[in-house]
Amino acid sequence: MIVERATTADLPDIVELEHSFDTPWSEDSWRQEIDGDGRLVLIARRRKGLVAGVSAFQIVDDVADLHRIVVAPRQRRLGFARVMLVTGLQWAILQGATRMLLEVDYTNEAAITLYRGYGFKQVALRRDYYGPGADALVMERDLAGVDLDSVGVFDLEVAQ
Repeated sequence: MIVERATTADLPDIVELEHSFDTPWSEDSWRQEIDGDGRLVLIARRRKGLVAGVSAFQIVDDVADLHRIVVAPRQRRLGFARVMLVTGLQWAILQGATRMLLEVDYTNEAAITLYRGYGFKQVALRRDYYGPGADALVMERDLAGVDLDSVGVFDLEVAQ
């Protein structure tokens, strides 16, 4: 598994990955994530180069937001989301964030379990966030005073 900072050269692979999902982000949206200030976009690959996942984080003031974690359907449950999440948490801590927020589809039990396992707690419900009848849980993780090792044992250069 290789997880590294994404570049605009990765956009074709990211857009192809997004076609696996009902609500894909556009190439333009991903370009803004990659090029935007205070952002971290990670791309996860199998050792042979196959793109397995992508994630996007942003920091505004002292709040980090997890915008998206996408893992290819055939690559799920192999740890890609976990490594990208831990890397994003480490990056946020190094940037001085005191908390991280995210929205997740309330029916996505696998993602909710992952987030709870890393200390996220539900703080709100956003009705119809993903469309009519598709609510989102808003989850938060406190990062104030948290050291890097407490969120994961990965020693990844991208967290710097």
